[in-house]
Amino acid sequence: MDGARYHQSGQLDRAAGLYEKVLRRQPNHPDALHLLGLIASNGEEHDRALDLISRAIETNSENAAYHNSLGTVLLALDRAGDAESSFRRALALNPAYAEAHNNLGNALQDLGRPEESLSSYNSAVQLNPQYAEAYCNCGRALQALGERKEAVAAFRRALELKPDYVKAHRSLGEVLWELGQMEDARASFERALALAPEDEDTCVALAAFFERSSKLEDGLAMAEQALRSRPGYVQAHVLAAKCEKRLGREREAIDRLEALNLENLDILGTDVALYELAALRDRTGDYERAYTAYKKANELAAETPQWKRVDKNRFPDLIVDLKTAFTAEWLASWTPPIPFLERQPVFLIGFPRSGTTLLDQILDAHPSLHTMEEKPAIDVVKQRVREMPGGYPNALAVMTAEDVAGLRQIYFAEVASYMDGVPDGILVDKHPLNIMDVGLIHRLFPEAKLLLALRHPCDVVLSGFMQYFEPNMAMVQFGSLPDTARFYQGVMGLWQQYEATLPVSVHPSRYEDLVAEFEPQTRRILDFLEVPWDDAILAYAERAKGRRIATPSYHQVVQPIYSRSVSRWLNYREPMEQVLPILRPFIDAFGYGENGSIE
Repeated sequence: MDGARYHQSGQLDRAAGLYEKVLRRQPNHPDALHLLGLIASNGEEHDRALDLISRAIETNSENAAYHNSLGTVLLALDRAGDAESSFRRALALNPAYAEAHNNLGNALQDLGRPEESLSSYNSAVQLNPQYAEAYCNCGRALQALGERKEAVAAFRRALELKPDYVKAHRSLGEVLWELGQMEDARASFERALALAPEDEDTCVALAAFFERSSKLEDGLAMAEQALRSRPGYVQAHVLAAKCEKRLGREREAIDRLEALNLENLDILGTDVALYELAALRDRTGDYERAYTAYKKANELAAETPQWKRVDKNRFPDLIVDLKTAFTAEWLASWTPPIPFLERQPVFLIGFPRSGTTLLDQILDAHPSLHTMEEKPAIDVVKQRVREMPGGYPNALAVMTAEDVAGLRQIYFAEVASYMDGVPDGILVDKHPLNIMDVGLIHRLFPEAKLLLALRHPCDVVLSGFMQYFEPNMAMVQFGSLPDTARFYQGVMGLWQQYEATLPVSVHPSRYEDLVAEFEPQTRRILDFLEVPWDDAILAYAERAKGRRIATPSYHQVVQPIYSRSVSRWLNYREPMEQVLPILRPFIDAFGYGENGSIE
């Protein structure tokens, strides 16, 4: 068919004309329908492509290529579940179809099933060892699974096969950035940009890198470069607005985002932009409209497939189980504690948005302290306890010295994997929600010191509600003010039970005290840790600019200490009234006055 020849040479208009000519003579010609559907999909006419390729399949349902193409169109239409079915049908017809294995992996990625997607990508590269795109996708799946070093190897293999592969350079940059290899990450992003200066996704990736690195003018320039090619690119507008906000150009940022008419759209993906618009309104004192935008942003986030895949009941159910288990009577039945004769780790814990990132950056500036920021080392140990007779937490009561020694080895192996070996000096394991597993921590390290970050409960709850989080079992608890307050009640109530029943060594650090009296409060923390003062602490914010900070507070901790977040909740007194009855016991217990004062 001449149309196929034109198609292969990129002359799509001429090819389409010939396919349409064939279809006028033979309306159900399957190859013409299929190939014309591919051209429609290439032009982002996905609904038309869906119709054409579906008609091809009606005529010939045994062609694996048709089912594979239908799957790619369904993916473009955000119908990953239907796409999975199409790819599986293609593979049933042709199990050695490498492209269909790769595309099935893409569908499984979109469905939040990275382990299965990795298996599909591996099948693709086994069938076709020269398949650069599949290696790149292996890297994406490994990255999603937290296997970042393995992801780097996969991206590098893709680039060995296809040195000018823009997506692989960009993806390599993203995972190197996550690993904290900032200069190498930047080099990868810039290589991708040199290969394709007009590639909007690369411009946005580099804009995000610059914004997170506090190179704000550079970040703004890259976002604007993306927008010249794609004026409606919401993510580029969001990054431009972030840079403008941090440069003190709040009005420009607000105008930019309001021009997108976000509040009149119910389109998934606009939630991130709405969070940023809400934050700008908050910064400029437009609190009523800020709350409205935050509320809608949370509602949109809750409708995303990623959010809906998460079991919202898992964390609340776990809290109930832990509260039920950790009684004085049960603890009295435990086998004796097993001493840890080496230097104990320090655990920095607290409810999210309580100031743990600020403390983490301050402590990491000290040459004797080494912070591991929000890595799942305790979660990995907890999973191993779940596999023991009795499960978690019941198995804690009957552990032998060998059990505890094995779990400690698992913990430190995880630490080493994230920090290129267990650091000399004192390890500070910073993970706010390790507060839920203080019983496990105490079982492993009975003399470990705990740093408890506290902040006014109303400010914590409001800040959690205001924040965009990647959805997981914990973060889906922040969808509304009542949900956030109930989560706080559960977590901090569990902490109170731990403190009442376990002989833990804990130093509470209140955010409000720290920002009001930075040096005296920091000295008290160091005294608790038995570490001498070091003036390097005073330069923590400047040092933080050179680090990748993974938490939402990244842009705050690189600034000098400020107090504008203290008693912020009073600006939202009316919506906060609905949760005050839940929070009042904690306001009293942690020594806060109801109107924001510290007693």
